[in-house]
This record gives sequence, structure tokens and C-alpha cells, in this order.
Amino acid sequence: MMELLGTPRSFICMSTPQGPIRGRLVSLLVVTAVFAVGCVNPESGVIDATAGLPETPAVGVEADNPGAQTPAEANPLPAPSNVPDAPVPSLDDPSMPPVEETPALDFPEPILITEEPPDAGVWGETVVLVEAFWGENFAAFAGSGAYRPLDRDRIVAVDDNDSDLPACDRSRLSVSDIEQNAFAAVCREGQLVAWDDDDLFVDLFERFGATGPAIVIAHEFGHVSQFQAGVLNQATVVIEQQADCLAGAFARWMDDRQIVPFDNAAALDAAVGSTISFRDRPGSSAADPNAHGSGFDRVRAFQDGFESGVEFCAFYDVGFLSGQLTEITFTENDRQTGGNLAFVELIDLVNPYFDDVFGRLVDDWPGLVLAPADLDEWRALHSQIGDNATGLAMALEFGAEAQRQLGLSDGGVGAFLQQTCLAGAAFRPLISTIDGLTPDSLSLSAGDMDEAVLTLSRIVESNQDVLADGFLFEVVDELRTGFTDGFEACGLG
Repeated sequence: MMELLGTPRSFICMSTPQGPIRGRLVSLLVVTAVFAVGCVNPESGVIDATAGLPETPAVGVEADNPGAQTPAEANPLPAPSNVPDAPVPSLDDPSMPPVEETPALDFPEPILITEEPPDAGVWGETVVLVEAFWGENFAAFAGSGAYRPLDRDRIVAVDDNDSDLPACDRSRLSVSDIEQNAFAAVCREGQLVAWDDDDLFVDLFERFGATGPAIVIAHEFGHVSQFQAGVLNQATVVIEQQADCLAGAFARWMDDRQIVPFDNAAALDAAVGSTISFRDRPGSSAADPNAHGSGFDRVRAFQDGFESGVEFCAFYDVGFLSGQLTEITFTENDRQTGGNLAFVELIDLVNPYFDDVFGRLVDDWPGLVLAPADLDEWRALHSQIGDNATGLAMALEFGAEAQRQLGLSDGGVGAFLQQTCLAGAAFRPLISTIDGLTPDSLSLSAGDMDEAVLTLSRIVESNQDVLADGFLFEVVDELRTGFTDGFEACGLG
């Protein structure tokens, strides 16, 4: 979803590439799902999972926002059997050593062990673990104090036949209040966490295994701890992404202790897929009172928590996130195009930009020109995911050329991780919300960085026979590192 701004600048390509683009290509698959999780209304104190997800109109596109996606279309990708062959880097490198598992560390018993809530269904043990996590980490997040466990009857997995649900502010909840939803609320009767166990959690489990529901529960109990810490005086998007960050910190706590489902690195890949599926509709505003964040932003928040813990999450505020959010609204031109350029138009526009950027990194850069024929097999992804699938493909190829020019290996897992970091760094100046050098002819559009993550998920899926579990999490982290910290963080030399 790139956009041409005004009259393009003129660029001069120094030379044509040395030989054709090489075939680093295999078939594809991508994680798909669409859910919203936990939107907070600071005035009422209620976290509403459906608030961040737009209602589905009668037709596929809303009249007042023609570039937007409906929930059913937010990731309009076909089933694997319908996906045509398209090029993705082959990461099969026999010289790569096998990945060795790190032995689990020995941790003391949790300082807080609660009973399983009688109405939490099969997720009662997950609730106990989340509260054990908060028993150990609340003071580090809030600065002082201790976590107060919820009353056991205020934690409810709701099925379609429930008729005796808890009350909130003297109004008894109904099944329809919680359908396709999960929320936390502050009520006169006590804090409450509830989720749709028959539909939402079944769907999440089918797509992402136990990781999907576990992340939702951790997100909602992140809101519980925000309530108790008194930090709900922020914009909604900050509150929501802080809860994503706290869910990531819980996942790391589980991972360190090798507790199911985070006893396997595959859970981290599932976490990326489930988190990006919770994204706001591309084109939404981060200032919207129901904003949760773009998929890229929400994955970034989850990874922040996983890598840096609750202490880092505590720093989340508008000032801290203002330079990181990629959730931007559609321009008028985006509304006309859906935020996507045509395949050939994108290549012609983006190639000079990448050639200029990488020419600044590498002395005696020979220039690289990618013709549509070189990228022809990416047309399918361009149509299915969006135009930044092609943008990412180009950025990866430019990163590989930079490695070759510097005498570095451009094949194998390590090289691909570096290429992805370089791609993130190349995208960074194109986001209008980030200060710095931004070409006057080119800008990322809403959802572009989500498209980059979705494209990486296809690359990883198609190379699973040579990749260790957890690689999707790792490669998206490299994209985030380059985007956030720039080329210096990619170790190009």
C-alpha cells in the first residue's frame, strides 16, 4: 500500500544489475484470522473486544471508506490449495548448524497461587498462571503494591447456553453482551473478566492452538493490572498496546519456565499470527477512541514485553509510542485505490528509492534495477496481500545485493534475517508519522507494515522444512528492529 505523493522525484540508476534475479523461490502459505481483543473505554472502565473491529456492512466495502476491509476480508487470502506458486527466498542452507534447545532454568515456586475459577472452563489453569505471573511482577509494573486476585466467580468463560451470568453495576450480563468478545471491566461488584468460550475461543484455538486463547486471557488480565495500578489515564491505543506488551511479558515468563503452550517455540510463531489478526482495519486512526493499533504495532508491543518485561511496558505512554506507531489514516488518494499501487507502477516507483537508499550504505554501489519480469511471480502475493508484499520482496533483494557487494554471504538463515532488518530500516523513512528524511514522492500507506509481516509469514511457512520453530517470531523481530532502530542495528558493517 504505497502512495505516490505529487510529482515523483527524478532518480538515475547507475547501472543494470549483474545478471538476473536468482531463483530463491518456493510455494506459500500464510496465517489468517480476524478478531479484535480488548478495547478500553477509559470513562466506563470496560474493555470491549469488539470495539476495535468494524461492523460488517451489507456490501464488502463501506461507502464512506472504500479502501477499508471488512472483518471477513481483512486478510483476503485463499486456502493453501488455491495459492499459486510465488517466489520467496529459499533458506535451505546445509552449512547452518542445527538449532540447540536452551535448557529450562530452575525457578522458585510462584509467590501467588490461586484456585482455578469454577466458571473458567478449560482455561482455569491459564488464569491461575496469569495471576501467578502478576503476583511476581505487579510491583515492577506499578512501582509498588501487590496484585489483588479477582474473586473466583468474577472470571467467566461464557457459553451459548449460560443464563446466570455475573452482574456489572447491578446489570446482569447476557450471552449476547459477550458474543465474539472478551473483556475486563471494573464494576461495583468487583473486577470482572469474561470471554466467549463457544465461538471466539474455539476459533482462536482452531487457528493458533492454545496460544491464541492464552494471549487473550493475558491481555485482559493486563487490563486488570492496569486498573489496579491506576494507569488508565492514557489514550486507548496506548492502553491497548500496553496490554499487548504485558501479554508478551507473560509469554516470556511461561517460556522461561517451559510451561504449556509456551514450552515450544512454535507458540511464538502462533503468537505473531494471532496478534496480527487482532489488528485494526487498515486506514483507522490511532486517535480513534476504539483504536488498538495496526498489526505491526501490536506485534511490536507483544515483542517488547517478551524481550524486555513489565518494567519496559510501564514506560508506554503517548510520548513513548508517538515515534513508533504505524497506524495511519488513508489519504484521499488511498481511498480511491484502497492504498495499493498497481504492480508495475509500484516497481517503477520504489526501485529508484531503494537504489538511492542502499547506494548510501555501500561504497561503489553498482546500482540495481528490478524489472517487472524479475518479480513476475510475486504478482499473486501483490494481489492477495497488498502492494507491500512486492515492496518487501524488492527490499529483500536489495539487501541481498548489499551483502554481495560487501563480500558477505547472501544465503542461509542468518543472511535472510539481516536482509529483513535492512528491509525494515529502508521502510522507516517512508512512514509519515516518523520524523526524518522522507522522500517527497513516496510514502507508506495504512497497513503496509502489516503486509510485510503477512508476507514474511508466507516465506516462513514455505520453508518450514529447514527452519526451527520460532523463526517467524525472530524474523518479524528483525523487521521491527530495522524499522525502529535503523540500518545501524542491522550489522551490515
